[in-house]
Amino acid sequence: CSLGRMITNHEDDEFVAVRVQDPRIQNEGSWNSYVDYKIFLHTNSKAFTAKTSCVRRRYSEFEWLKKKLQKNAGLV
Repeated sequence: CSLGRMITNHEDDEFVAVRVQDPRIQNEGSWNSYVDYKIFLHTNSKAFTAKTSCVRRRYSEFEWLKKKLQKNAGLV
């Protein structure tokens, strides 16, 4: 299961590519099991110090981010 999104600025040919992939069940079989995902970022944008990064995040962290964006910026 993977999906990707690329945002491009055609003026400077800068890009930000984000992939969400590799879901894994953590603590499988216990009452506190959860799924986390690998988030991989690749960019040539000057706004980012690191041009690539990779982290694992839980679904609940995406929910938290969505709520903050909706509350603070009206974005979904």
